[in-house]
Amino acid sequence: MDTKYSRVINQYYILSFMFSAGGMSIISAIYASYLINHGLNLFQVNLVNAIFYVTLFTCEIPTGAFADVFGRKASFVVACSLMSLSMVVYGSSSTFAGFVLAEMIGAIGHTFRSGAFQAWLVDSFKYHGYDGQFNHIFGRESVVNKVGGGLGALLGAYLMHYNSTFPWFFAGMTMAVTAIAASTIMKEVYFVRTKLSWKGGLVSMQEIAKSSIKYGVNDKSVRFILLITGFQIFAVQALNMYWQPYFRNNGMSDVHLGYLYNGMMVMLAIGSYLASKFMIRDREGTVIVLLHASVGLLIVCSVIATGNWMMAILFLLHEVPRGCLGPYMDNYIHKRVPSSERATIVSFCSIAHHVGGTIGLLVSGVVAQLYGISTSWIVSGLCLIIGSLVVLKRRK
Repeated sequence: MDTKYSRVINQYYILSFMFSAGGMSIISAIYASYLINHGLNLFQVNLVNAIFYVTLFTCEIPTGAFADVFGRKASFVVACSLMSLSMVVYGSSSTFAGFVLAEMIGAIGHTFRSGAFQAWLVDSFKYHGYDGQFNHIFGRESVVNKVGGGLGALLGAYLMHYNSTFPWFFAGMTMAVTAIAASTIMKEVYFVRTKLSWKGGLVSMQEIAKSSIKYGVNDKSVRFILLITGFQIFAVQALNMYWQPYFRNNGMSDVHLGYLYNGMMVMLAIGSYLASKFMIRDREGTVIVLLHASVGLLIVCSVIATGNWMMAILFLLHEVPRGCLGPYMDNYIHKRVPSSERATIVSFCSIAHHVGGTIGLLVSGVVAQLYGISTSWIVSGLCLIIGSLVVLKRRK
């Protein structure tokens, strides 16, 4: 690939690795355990995370418009800074209210990154005349993220062994370093800055948000991503939140959970690598739906399997199709939206993720609290299988 593209890709991969290896990945293998150790039950653990999704929903469009008006670089730097603050607040808290505050700060940070970081890459390429596919880039980025995520999770699990607050403070430090790195190496040669006051900027953000929402509502590709994204995140919340207590109840220590998380990252990386190698041009939507169904099938099989080893293997295998989904869905939407509103439209698509995630957390929290984690996983798998078949029938 041409030098002008290679430089941007390398910067993109470096920053993506730093963001994934730091921040959320460091606490990903100890998150639920940390909350449970502070006296929260299964439903309260999900409720704390539901606040995260509600905040995402509230702030997604405005922060996406911020990136379109003030630049993707500024948006990403703000995201890293807020994520750093969120981790520090989390490590300093021991109450439900403190955890909620940290989740809200972290959620706002995530919305500043959502759409903006990928939009920076796509528009940098388009500025230099690139008109090809992006799924191979997003697929490799996903592999980089999984490698970074696995290393971060393992480090966090070991830090948790010495002191439960160490992972949070270390994560905050790494995100601050990422913010400094982004402010130094990110370039926006394509971006034409306009002289706007903050009031004028807010008005411009409002106009972009309105036009992007109108575009999203009327475009069938965006509607498909909205539907499938919300549907997926609703169904997998039980797995995302309860894999730690589930395997902990089956004899795994916190350190072993770190290794299990690395296994999950490896499986996701394999899926992302496969997505980067196999370009699906004409039947992207059908492949995306079938991948969702395979995730559901493997989830159900992992619960009904006999023996801890078989259960763990099937659980890990369900991450492979999940790893394929991200690059395919990112490529699907980025090919179909205009550059001038790219960050806002991608943020608009993320709203389905936040709504589905909030509902999924509340429903799976009630099911797990009343009937157990295994039941909540079976319900999740069946929802994915049945829902995928319904969507596939409608597409045909």
